[in-house]
Order: sequence, then C-alpha cells, then structure tokens
Amino acid sequence: MGKGTYVTGITGFINGKDKMAAYYISLLILLCRISSVNGNGGNSNNCRPTSHDIIGPYYVPNPPRLLQYCTGDPERHQHERLFVHGYVYKSDCSTPMTHTRIDVWQADLSGNYTLEARCRGYLRTDSRGYYEFSTLYPGKYHLFSDANRPAHIHFKVYGKRRHKTLITQLYFAGDSSLGTNDPCTVCSSDREDLIANVEYYCEPNDHSDCIQVVRFDITLERGRGVSQT
Repeated sequence: MGKGTYVTGITGFINGKDKMAAYYISLLILLCRISSVNGNGGNSNNCRPTSHDIIGPYYVPNPPRLLQYCTGDPERHQHERLFVHGYVYKSDCSTPMTHTRIDVWQADLSGNYTLEARCRGYLRTDSRGYYEFSTLYPGKYHLFSDANRPAHIHFKVYGKRRHKTLITQLYFAGDSSLGTNDPCTVCSSDREDLIANVEYYCEPNDHSDCIQVVRFDITLERGRGVSQT
C-alpha cells in the first residue's frame, strides 16, 4: 500500500458485512463534504490555474454518466477502493464553477483501458462546484520497456463562463514512478498541484483493508479554448 495518512475508528466501514456499513460510508462522505473548503484558503498569493496534462491515447468521447467507476473490473473486490472529491473553481480560486461537466477515465487493476471495466464516464459539479465519485485505485502500465507510468486518473473539465477547458491527470503522493521516473517525458507528473495525498480509512488495528480518500481541487484558467498552463 502506498504512502498516506491512516484514519481509524470507523468500525464496519470496510468489509460491508456489518449491517452498519452503509451508515459509516455515508458518514465518511458527509465528513468529506463538510471538510471541503477552498483549497487555496482565499489567499490570492497561492491562486493559480491547475496544471494541464496530456489527454493520452485512450480518451473516448460521449461516455456514460457515472458516479461509480470501474464496477466492471473483475478484481474490484480485491483492489484498493478510492473515493475522490473536491471543488472546481473559477480563476479567482474561490468562486465555484457550478454544474460543470467533468469527463473521467482511468486504467483498471491490470493497467488496461477496456470498455468492459467501465472505468470511464462523466459527472457534473453541484450548486457549490463540488464533485465526488468512487472508483478503484488505478493500475500502472508499461509505456516503454519495463518502465511504468505512475498511477493516475484523467480529467477533462469543460470550461464555460469565459473559462478554458482543462485536460489534466491526478497523481498520488508516494508513487515511485512520479517525475523523472515517469517514462512519459511530456506528462506533468512532476507538478505538485496534480499530486494528491491519500488518507486511508481503516478498521481499528487493521490496515490491510482500507478505503482511500483523495481530495483534488481544480481551478480553471480564464479565457477561451483549452488551457496550456
């Protein structure tokens, strides 16, 4: 398991066998929503558009609307489960981009981009600019020789209200393939704003089976077209 912060004491949250499991899952999501405030803290000195990244060869237009991804992965019960959430902001880093479409796609457990795994879809931010979805921790894949790309999730955030569309990728802190170890020399896995910390919500005294939670806030660039920041 990768690096991250362990949060215990959420009994019954993981295995799904406890009758209270659904309650704890809902509680976790609620806590994520409550704790989600402006990632830049309203400080204009830290305000800048989210870095862009390449779209890659596996983007498919017009995916289905989904909030749960990779449900077709045959190994999903053994794979590390992941909850991704955050806000999409206008260029001032505080005004929410409401009802904005986000396309999401990623590799399955084996590092493959297959339609059968149902690891691609789209969702929209709500009236606060907030979004959330559940998925599986993406597998790595070979790009050249034996070199692996870091685990990542693709995002395409559609610009509107005089803001540019953003194509980017979410990476995970502690991945050994980030930055100079990434065989994709034109990718942005060295950009700090695209690398998210992971928190693990586990059973007390048991870190072998956890649900991972990642927050990824996005700020769009003002203008038209596609962001190249």
